[in-house]
Amino acid sequence: MKTRNVDNAKLGMFVMAGLVFLIFSLYMIGRNRNLFSSSFTISANFRNINGLMPGNNVRFSGIDVGTVAHIEIISDTLVKVSMVIDNKVRNFIKKNAVASVGTDGLMGNKLININSTVEPAPPIAAGDVLASLRPIEGDEMLRTLNTTNENMAIISNDLKRITQRINNSNALWKLTSDSTIVKDIKEAGANLKHAGRRIAETVDVASDLMKNVKQGKGLAGVILSDSTLSKKLKTAVTNIEEVSQRSVQLTGTLNDMMKQVKAGKGSAGALISDTTMAKKLKSTLVNVEQGTQRFNENMEALKHNFLFKGYFRRLEKANKQKK
Repeated sequence: MKTRNVDNAKLGMFVMAGLVFLIFSLYMIGRNRNLFSSSFTISANFRNINGLMPGNNVRFSGIDVGTVAHIEIISDTLVKVSMVIDNKVRNFIKKNAVASVGTDGLMGNKLININSTVEPAPPIAAGDVLASLRPIEGDEMLRTLNTTNENMAIISNDLKRITQRINNSNALWKLTSDSTIVKDIKEAGANLKHAGRRIAETVDVASDLMKNVKQGKGLAGVILSDSTLSKKLKTAVTNIEEVSQRSVQLTGTLNDMMKQVKAGKGSAGALISDTTMAKKLKSTLVNVEQGTQRFNENMEALKHNFLFKGYFRRLEKANKQKK
């Protein structure tokens, strides 16, 4: 009798433990699937979900906020993933949030990551479709790594060939061992350094000049800053241009006159080019000089003539009185 009671007690304890474990398991499953809390459903379309399954977690900013409820193939290029989200985070997820397929750790289960964007937007509502990002596929990464490895192998072979050529090149080793070349290189470096200093000094001087010009110092600064002086300079330049134009016109006129003179046109041309006219002018001038001399002689004779002496004396007195 005692043994039967002990067995019944053990059986009751085992049944109670089983019921507790079953209730706890159902609670955990319901909690993971948001069965015991208010929730809403949203979705996102992906080209590849990389093994995502219903029941996988949905994370927002690294926090589990829901689970994957349903996966549906829409077309040959799109897969629709429906997600059940806890109603407590509704105000934090915006309509312009972006969903992507990720991994829980390095080799863990697949999950959905929801990331916010910088642009403002209203909170998400039930039935909204989030934008999605293309997930990084492992096969694609392996293909990229394979291509990178092949390129690295080619580069290493090229480097090996280059080093072999360098080792077999006697001329290169002679250049590296020649002390004169090293000295020349050092001198060239020193010259470049000195030239750099001179250039820096020149730049400093130029910057100082520009500062003085901006501040109105010096002739250039006064010209650039003084509006009245700049106007005067403009008028002076305009006058110089007018004078130059007039000088060009005058030069053209003189050239035309010289051409006419050389061609024998006009009185000056006739005088210069016509020899007979020149001879006549010379003879005329000679006759005028001779006539003047004779007139002077006649006047002297009249002064000594007794008929005109009184007249010339009165003229001399009148001239003396005027003086």
